[in-house]
Amino acid sequence: MTFGIEFHMRLTFPSAAEFEAWRGQVLVEQRARLESLPLFSERFDRFEEDLLTDLIIEDASTLEEALDELRRVGHEITTEDITEWRPAVDGEGNPGIYLLEARKLRRDARVDALLDHLCVNPAPSLLRVHCVSLDHHADVMTSGAFRDYDTYCEYLLPLIFAGTSAKEFGGAGHVSFFGVDDMEPVALFVDVHQDAVEINEPDVQDAITWNVHERFASIELTDE
Repeated sequence: MTFGIEFHMRLTFPSAAEFEAWRGQVLVEQRARLESLPLFSERFDRFEEDLLTDLIIEDASTLEEALDELRRVGHEITTEDITEWRPAVDGEGNPGIYLLEARKLRRDARVDALLDHLCVNPAPSLLRVHCVSLDHHADVMTSGAFRDYDTYCEYLLPLIFAGTSAKEFGGAGHVSFFGVDDMEPVALFVDVHQDAVEINEPDVQDAITWNVHERFASIELTDE
């Protein structure tokens, strides 16, 4: 099976202490820090679903009622697709059933949960993970590819949140996405500096000027 959209995240931290602090960062908390960047606020809708989407189905009192409501709106789902559910109340005080689907992370997931998720790779037909490398010198590298554009959109923001939150702990590096799938060209380069974050989305045909080969080059990490 051909995978079309490559991703690569490479980060370096000043020390193991900052690295460990970064791993405990809540992913979605990074959104507020990125909203001031014009391309981010214009490009990413806060209401779009992604890997960090969990649900509260209003007025449902059982799991089956919640699943029936999802099926009613065209979301084919069974009990086997659910990893967690419980009675809950939404942000407006409405009672319902909380659902967490398989292959999703909790809305309040931390960086280490995303890294663990990539290691397990719960959707090998849609996501291929080449490696997730962490070492005690505080280097991080993860790379892989998405089978289609929808899967790319599912993982895009969580990876950007993880990569850019490194800045809060003295880290630097990049998160890069590049490829074409289903006639959807992708070139998105997020550079993380110790004092700034840059987001660029050039035309795919112009992306050669962004050192694509270097961005996606594998760097061997060791435990020495």
